[in-house]
Amino acid sequence: MDINLANLPADEKQKIELDKQAAYAVWKVVNNQAPQSLYEQEANVLVDWQRDVYLSSVNKYRAQPEAFIIPETSTDTTER
Repeated sequence: MDINLANLPADEKQKIELDKQAAYAVWKVVNNQAPQSLYEQEANVLVDWQRDVYLSSVNKYRAQPEAFIIPETSTDTTER
């Protein structure tokens, strides 16, 4: 089933954006790009329903941190 995101109501679009913001925040924290306090900082600037959506998404993504780890690449470039 194809869904055109542009046709969604404004509040649904906002929920998608908050989910993306939460995923990026978890990625930054898991990869030591930001402190754990990032979640609180971002949540504090949101209104109540947005904060609930954001924190729910943060919890969803924090439950699967292995999905956000950047794999280490080999620095050994010598040919064998």
